[in-house]
Amino acid sequence: MPVVGSSAYNTAGQITSLVRSLLNDAQGNLFTDTLLLPYLNSAYRKVQRAIGNAGGGGFIQDDVLLVVTAVAGQDASLQVSLSDASAPPNQLPTDLLVPLKLWERPNLSTQEFDEMVDLTRHGGLPSRVQDVTLSVWEWRADGLWFLGATQDTQIRLRYLKAYPDFTDATSPVLVRNAQEALAYATAALAGWARGSPLAEKWDDAASDAIEDLIVAGVRREQQSSRRRRPFSARSGYTPF
Repeated sequence: MPVVGSSAYNTAGQITSLVRSLLNDAQGNLFTDTLLLPYLNSAYRKVQRAIGNAGGGGFIQDDVLLVVTAVAGQDASLQVSLSDASAPPNQLPTDLLVPLKLWERPNLSTQEFDEMVDLTRHGGLPSRVQDVTLSVWEWRADGLWFLGATQDTQIRLRYLKAYPDFTDATSPVLVRNAQEALAYATAALAGWARGSPLAEKWDDAASDAIEDLIVAGVRREQQSSRRRRPFSARSGYTPF
């Protein structure tokens, strides 16, 4: 997690201040931080999804260590899972969107981790009795599922995460240089909710700013260029 005090990160209050200027309410007579915060959080999630779907690496979290306890006996019908409802400290991270890779080793050992096989899109877990290792895993029903093992197993988890919603004006904006993208999208939502004829214009501006943000953020990871949508392809404002 980045240091909140870093000058590279804005605060939610800086974004809402820009939104008020866009909506001709610089004094905050109508569009207070409290009123704008739900719209800003919606815009924040939209920007995160756009960057993540384009391959941005800023949402990858690694080296989360959890323990899958040993099963009591060997039974081909038995499966075990970890989820956000599991008892701490083996609860899945609350910011987890989807797991990417898992590795395993015997719990309390210092040996190297061995990568496990993801069977999520390959028919799911097989029917077989437990061994000393987990070997395979599946992501379903917002949980990690295993056949289980005859010994306690430590797993290392790599996953895609979501940044937490803003709670007040001091909340850090953890997407770098996203001021305009967030402000335009927030202004579009707030204006649309009140029937403003400018809502569509702010939505178009938000789309352009998000595309610019994506190009800057994923240039290292994507060699192919992205082409901006032509104005003729824009069919009006759609809430998100």
